[in-house]
Amino acid sequence: MHNKGWIPAATAGHPLSRLEGKPLGGHSLQVLIGPRTRYGADYFQVTLSDAKGISSDFILLALFHSGPYPGYNWVEVVKLSPEIQISGRDISLAETDIELLFGYLSEMIPPGGHIMVEYESELWSETRRALDCGIPPVLTPLGFLMFKAGCGMAFKDWYFAEGGSEGPRKLQGYKALNREHRIAREKDISTEIQAFIDKETPHHCRQVWATARSRGGEILATLNDQQIADAKR
Repeated sequence: MHNKGWIPAATAGHPLSRLEGKPLGGHSLQVLIGPRTRYGADYFQVTLSDAKGISSDFILLALFHSGPYPGYNWVEVVKLSPEIQISGRDISLAETDIELLFGYLSEMIPPGGHIMVEYESELWSETRRALDCGIPPVLTPLGFLMFKAGCGMAFKDWYFAEGGSEGPRKLQGYKALNREHRIAREKDISTEIQAFIDKETPHHCRQVWATARSRGGEILATLNDQQIADAKR
C-alpha cells in the first residue's frame, strides 16, 4: 500500500472518518485520505485492522465527492480487493462482508446521490456478461449489491467511456431523492423485473438469466413487503 501523502480520515477532519472503526468480518475499518482530483473528489483507501495488526494493502480504493446538490454527492469504487493479508494471515471477505461494506458506503451518500463501480475487473465478470446479455442492471451481481445497499433506485451503465479520463466501464446506482420518488421508482423496478421474468431466455444466456430471475424474485418480494409497510403508514 502506498501511504505517502495519505493521512487518517480523522486526522484530516474528513466526513469519511465516520467509517473509522466500523466492524467488518471480525476486523475494523481504517480509512486513509489521499490526493484530491482536479474535479474536487478525494481519493481514499479502506484497510482492515485487528488486535494483531493492519492489512498490508487496501480492501477498497475509491473516490469521494460531496456538494450542495444531490448529483454532487457520490462514491466511485476504483478497486475492490476481497483477499488481503493481516500480519501474514490471509483474509478473504465473504459476500456478506462486501454487502456490509457497500452499506457503509451508502450511508455516506445523501438522498439523490450515487455509487459508481467499475465492472471491467475479473471480480465483476458475471455482471459484465449479464449486461452483455441484456439483463437489467438491478438483476446483475453488482446491481443487486447496490440495490441492497440502498443505491439501486435507478442505474446508468457507463458502457461507452466519454473520453480517456473516464476509465473502465462502470455501473452507476442512484439513491432515491425522497419517499415519493422511492415509491414511484419501486413500482417501475417491479414492472421492469416482471417483464424480464416473462421474457423468453436466449439460448446463449441461459445460466446468467436463470440466476438473474432468482434475484428478481428476491427483489419483488422485498418490494412487496415495502409496499405493505408504506400502506400502513
